[in-house]
Amino acid sequence: MLDEAGGPIQFVRRFEAERDGPRLDWLVYRWSRGIDLTLLFLGLRRLFEQGVTLRRLFTRGLRPEHTSAREALDAAVEDLRDAVLSEAWRAKVDAPSFEALPRGLRFILVRPADGSANKRWNMFLRWMARSGREGVDLGLWTELPPSKLLMPLDTHVLRISKFLGLIPKEQGTWRVAEALTARLRRLDPDDPTRYDFALAHLGISGLCRGFRDAEACPRCPLLPVCDAPSP
Repeated sequence: MLDEAGGPIQFVRRFEAERDGPRLDWLVYRWSRGIDLTLLFLGLRRLFEQGVTLRRLFTRGLRPEHTSAREALDAAVEDLRDAVLSEAWRAKVDAPSFEALPRGLRFILVRPADGSANKRWNMFLRWMARSGREGVDLGLWTELPPSKLLMPLDTHVLRISKFLGLIPKEQGTWRVAEALTARLRRLDPDDPTRYDFALAHLGISGLCRGFRDAEACPRCPLLPVCDAPSP
């Protein structure tokens, strides 16, 4: 569908709810449904029509008056929420407020101000801002310094960071993301999220099983400093 339109950007720029929305109705992925993407594409199209690209949306949030990544990300997601709300009627969705939008879309457009760790947005920003020399990220948004990024908190990063004593509790909140990033800045002030893949991969690969394991643990280089519980 996107290829037929000339790629993702052209698809969004030409997106029409009545024409293209029904083609997404079949989509079900975890919490997301077709209507969530229809509304998201409508909001993005509105921003594009105003000359606001995703790059500008997120990097303009790093204005001097924003002293933290939280404020910058809040501003960007709030702008995207407003764009979606202004276009929801095109998808025949009556949404006078953000809370009236479908649950799946509200989950996508969560903000740090809501208490969320914003794993997906922080992961997206990491992809776009960090150098691609390691073969993991793209390094396209050079105006966004890696020092301003926050760690994306998935299940594996949370668990292993707790085992290593980097965070006191295993909860995916914005405060925990800030606390973990602050600890990692002691190792690399300019690029604290460089450790994201290394931490997550221990769990993704199955090397870390979440508890002391006689077979897996001796092969782990972090064993001397790990405080994983016994099964």
